[in-house]
Amino acid sequence: MRRALGRPITVGLVATGIMTLLFIRVLFATGSDPTVFTAFGNEAISTTEYAEERLGEVWLRAGQGHDGKYFFVQAHDPLILHPADNALVLDRPLYRSQRMLYPLVAGGFGAFASVTIVWSMVIVNLIAMGAGTYATARVAQHMGGSAWWGLAFTLNIGLISEINISGAGIVASALAFGAVAAVLNKKHGMAIALLTLSALSREVFLVAAFGMALWLWRDGERRTALGSVLTPVTAVGLWAIYLRVRIDRDAGASEVQEIGWPFGGFIQAIPDWMSEPLNLAAGLAIMVLFAAYVRRTLISSALVGWTFIGFVFLPLLFTKQVWADYFDITRAVAPAITAFILMMFLTGRSGDRGALSVSKSDQLT
Repeated sequence: MRRALGRPITVGLVATGIMTLLFIRVLFATGSDPTVFTAFGNEAISTTEYAEERLGEVWLRAGQGHDGKYFFVQAHDPLILHPADNALVLDRPLYRSQRMLYPLVAGGFGAFASVTIVWSMVIVNLIAMGAGTYATARVAQHMGGSAWWGLAFTLNIGLISEINISGAGIVASALAFGAVAAVLNKKHGMAIALLTLSALSREVFLVAAFGMALWLWRDGERRTALGSVLTPVTAVGLWAIYLRVRIDRDAGASEVQEIGWPFGGFIQAIPDWMSEPLNLAAGLAIMVLFAAYVRRTLISSALVGWTFIGFVFLPLLFTKQVWADYFDITRAVAPAITAFILMMFLTGRSGDRGALSVSKSDQLT
C-alpha cells in the first residue's frame, strides 16, 4: 500500500484532484459561470462580441482580459479554414494562431459547440496538469527522489495562473516534462514527438528542444539530438508557413511584442514595481533564479536542468509588458521553476541519477 501511494500515477491523480477543487471553488464563487476562466475583458470589444454572439452574457474581467479569450476563438476554427470569421477577431492573428495544439484539442478539432469549448478548455488543462505532474514524478524518481516531488509541477505559481486564464502553458509544459521522462527511459522517438507537440502548443518551447539536444549531444546521442531539434523546428516552421497562406499578413497589430533589447524590459518595469511589492519581489526573484539555475545546472549536469535552461535566459529579452506583472513573468518561466526545484533538492545527494548520462543510469520500471 505504501509503495502504491508513492507511484507517479497516484501523484498525478492527486494533482488533478487538487486543481479540480480549485476550479470548483472559483466556479462557485462566480455564480457557476465557466467563462470566468476564459478571461474575456471589458475593453477587448471584438472578442467579447464574438463570445456574446455565441454564448450570451459572459463573465468580464477588467481591462483586456487574457489569453483564454483568444484560445476560445481559435478553438472554433483551429485549422484556420475560415479566417475571416474567426482568426481576424484576434489582436495578432499570426502570433496567436501559431499556438495551435491547445485550441485544436479543446475545440474537438473544430467540431465542438461554443458552450462545450468553454468547459473543454478547462478540462484539457486539468488533465494536462495531472499528466505533467505524472511526468515530473517520473523524472524525480530517476533523480533518486520520491514521486511526490512531481507536485513541483502542480504547485508552480506560473502554471496555476495558466489554469486561471485557460492558457496553453500547462499543455506545453506537460508535454516537455514528458519528453524529459521519455529520454530518461530511453524512449527517444516518444521524446521527439512530445517536444514537437509542446512547441506546437507554445512556440517558445523550441528552447526546450534545443536545451535537450545540447544535453543529448554531450551524452553521445547525436542522432537523437539532431532529431529533437530538427523535428520540432520543422513542424513549427511548416505551420507558420501555412498560417501565412491562410491569414492576411497585414491584419492586426505588430505580431511579436514580447521580445526586445537585453535587460530593456526589466529596467523599464522597475519604476512600476516601486508601488507593487509583489511584482517587485517576483522580478527580483527571476533575476536571482537566473544565476542560481545556471550554476545548479552546470554542477549537476541534470537533463531536466539543461532542457529548460533557455527559460532563464529568455527573460533577459522580455519587454516591459512581460516583466511588469508577476502574473506574466512567472508564467513565462514556469518550466524553469519546476526544474530548479527538482535540481535544488534532488541533485548532489546520495542516490541521485539525474546527473548521470542515460547510458549509465538505471531505467525506471
